[in-house]
Amino acid sequence: MSLPSVSIILVNLNGSHHFEALFESLRALDYSRELIEIVVVDNASVDDSVNWLALKAPDARVIRANRNLGFAGGVNAGVKAAQGDVLVFLNTDMRVARNWLRQLVTPIAGRETDCTTGLNLSWNGRAVNFGGSAMNFHGIGWQVGMDDPDLERYRRRCDTLFGCGGSMAIRRDVYDDAGGFDEDFFAYYEDVDFGFRLWVLGYRVTYVPEAIAYHHHMATSRRIATQKVRLLQVRNPLWLIYKNYEQAVLDRVLPAALLVHQRRTASFLPLDDDGYRIDAQDGRARGTLHEWRLKLRAGTRSIGIAPLAKADMLAIDDFSTKLGAMSDKRRSIQSRRKRPDAEILGLFRIPFWAVQSDPAFVHIFNAVVEGFGLPEIFGTREIVVDPRVAIDR
Repeated sequence: MSLPSVSIILVNLNGSHHFEALFESLRALDYSRELIEIVVVDNASVDDSVNWLALKAPDARVIRANRNLGFAGGVNAGVKAAQGDVLVFLNTDMRVARNWLRQLVTPIAGRETDCTTGLNLSWNGRAVNFGGSAMNFHGIGWQVGMDDPDLERYRRRCDTLFGCGGSMAIRRDVYDDAGGFDEDFFAYYEDVDFGFRLWVLGYRVTYVPEAIAYHHHMATSRRIATQKVRLLQVRNPLWLIYKNYEQAVLDRVLPAALLVHQRRTASFLPLDDDGYRIDAQDGRARGTLHEWRLKLRAGTRSIGIAPLAKADMLAIDDFSTKLGAMSDKRRSIQSRRKRPDAEILGLFRIPFWAVQSDPAFVHIFNAVVEGFGLPEIFGTREIVVDPRVAIDR
C-alpha cells in the first residue's frame, strides 16, 4: 500500500523553546521526506519563533498571522495553505516517535477509518497524557488515561469519540466536508466538537496507540490567566452539545447542562441569602421600616465576584448572545446527519461524570440527571466522580 502525501500543521504561540526537540523528531520520521510538508501558523508570536524557523527550519512553510487566531483559526489557516492529501495536526510542545506519522496515516490510507489520533505520553514517557477520549453529557471532554503510569492499559486500538487536536490525522476531503474546526471556539474543545460532528456526519474516528507522541502537557495554557481558560472551557462545551445533539436529546440535555453549570458557578460565590428569603423560618413580620432597610442594603451593597464565577457568567452570556450563529451551524449539521445519537452515545463512556467531587455538588448533579430522565437516553445511572477509576480499558 502506497502512503499518501501529508501536511503536518503546527500552530505556534511563543513556542520557540519547544522547536529544537520537535523538529529533531520530525526530521527522524520513517516517512518519505518527499511526501511531507510542514506548515507552521504563527499566531503573532513576540518571541524569536519566526527567526528560529527561518534559520533552522527553512523547509517549513510559515504563515504569519497578524493576530492570535487561536488554535482553531490557526489550524484552519494552515489547512488552507496545505497541499497534502492527509492533514496532520501536532502541538508544538511535543516530540514524536520515529514511526508516529506512519502509524497515524496507515489506517487512513487503507480506508479503515477517516480520522486517527495517537497515544500521547508525558514528556519523560512514564505516564499517559491521552489514551483515547471520553465526554460527559454536558460536553466536558476527558483525555482517557491522564497521568496513569500503567501504559499497557492503553495499547488497544479502538473507536473513540474525538481525536486529540495535538496529535491527529484526517483525510483532507473529510476535514473539508465536515467544515473544519469551529473558529468561534478559538481554543479548547474544538477537537471534541469536531469529533462529535464527524460521527454525526457518518465518519469514523479511531484511536491508534502505535502512534506515540510525547507532550509537555499544558505548556501553553499555564501561561494564560485561569479565568480566561475557564471562560472557554465552560462556553465551548455548551456550544458543542447545542450544535451536535439531535433535537429529542438536546431538549433534555441542554436545560440539565445549564443547571449543572449554574451550580458550578455558585460554588465560587458566597451566596448569603440573608434578607432574600420571604419564606424563611424566621421570616416573621418585622414591620415596614425593617423591609425598607433590607431594600436599601440590597441596593447599595457592593458584591465582589470571584474571577472564575465571572468567567462562568460571561461564558453563559456568550452562549446566549451567539445563539443565532450557532443555530445556523446546528441546522447545517443536523440537515446532513447520517448517524443517530443512539449509535454515538456509547462513545461518551462517562456521560454522568460529575466534574466536581464534593458531595453537595454530586448530590445536585444526580438530581438533575434523574430529574430530566437522562438515564433513559444514555442507558446508565452511574455517577462518576473519578473518570480515571471509572473507565476500564
